[in-house]
Formats: sequence, C-alpha cells, structure tokens
Amino acid sequence: HTIVGVVSDAVYRPQRAGVPPTMYVPWAQKETYSTFSITARAAGSAEALRQPIAHAIRRGDPDVSFSFRGFEDQYHASVVQERLIAWLSTFFGVLALVLAALGLYGVTSYMVNRRRPELGVRLALGAGPGDIRRLILGRIVVLGGVGVIAGLAISLWAARFIQSQLFGLEPRDPVTLAAAATVLFAIAILAGWLPARRAARIDPVIVLRG
Repeated sequence: HTIVGVVSDAVYRPQRAGVPPTMYVPWAQKETYSTFSITARAAGSAEALRQPIAHAIRRGDPDVSFSFRGFEDQYHASVVQERLIAWLSTFFGVLALVLAALGLYGVTSYMVNRRRPELGVRLALGAGPGDIRRLILGRIVVLGGVGVIAGLAISLWAARFIQSQLFGLEPRDPVTLAAAATVLFAIAILAGWLPARRAARIDPVIVLRG
C-alpha cells in the first residue's frame, strides 16, 4: 500500500480500548467487505444530512441496505455496561449506607436506654441538656472517626481490585474518597443525633424514682 496521509487519532465503540491502530483504505481497493460505516458531522440539523447521504449511497450501489444512527445513541450504547455497573454500585452503596445508619441508630438508642439512670443522675447534679448531647455525640464522633479511617485504609488497599471496572476515574481519587468519608461521617452524626436529643430530654425525677 502507498501511504498518502496521516489522520488524527479516533476512539471507536469500545471506550475502554482507547485509540486502536487503524488503517484507512479506499473503498474500491478493499478486497472483501460486508459492512461499513460513514460518519458525517452536521453544521446544522443532523436530519438535513440524511436525504443527501441516502441519495449518494443509492447512486453508488442501489442494493446496499443502510440505516442512520445518531452519535448520542452510539455513544450511550458504547457505555451501557459501565452505566449498568454504576447503577448497581450506587444501589447497593445506598442500601449499605441506610443499613449502617439504622444499625448505628439502634445501637445508640440501646446505649441511651441502658444509661438512663446515669444520665438522670448527671442531670440531677447540674448537667444541662447540651452536656448530655455532647456526651452521646462524642461517642458517635469517636466511633464514626475510627470507622471512616478504617474504611479509607481498606478502600486504598482494595482499590487495585476494582481498577479494571473504572473508566475515566482513578481508583484512589482523593476527591472521591474525601466525599465518601464526609458523607459517611455526616450520616453517623445524623443517626446519633436523634438518640442524643431524646437523652437530653430525660426527666431526672422520673428516672431516679424508677
């Protein structure tokens, strides 16, 4: 073959594959063929190009069957697997987050109920509702901080195992890890706030009588 020019790199349907080695040859010089594609960029409406392209193809070979497909449709079809994995990961991630929040809320409520006599004595000796809330939330902050740090460490270690499933994102992306840690810590504080608020409203007289 005689090389007559070099064109820019192009990414085709498999987005993960990157730029494949490609050679373009004149249509008349191809030995065998079954399918081919023509890509056209429209300066205005894409619909206006369909009739001239169809006319040119039929004039070249009336027996050729063809169809039109928009670039957006082709792009979405090329990342359908990535979208499915992303939706499934999001679903199970949200489910795990909700279960963790419910579990933390249940454990904190159980702890508050077990410590009702102690909290009643603290209130009777002069502790205010704010002190009780800080006491309960302080424990949540410690547990949440330890959990977030342990989760980040495990995520950094396990990132290499999911690297092949990521596209356009580093497995140890600092922004993603920081956002996940912030959300988890905020959920932990929110799950502990309700039991802490309820503990601050304990009537010391009723508790001590009991």
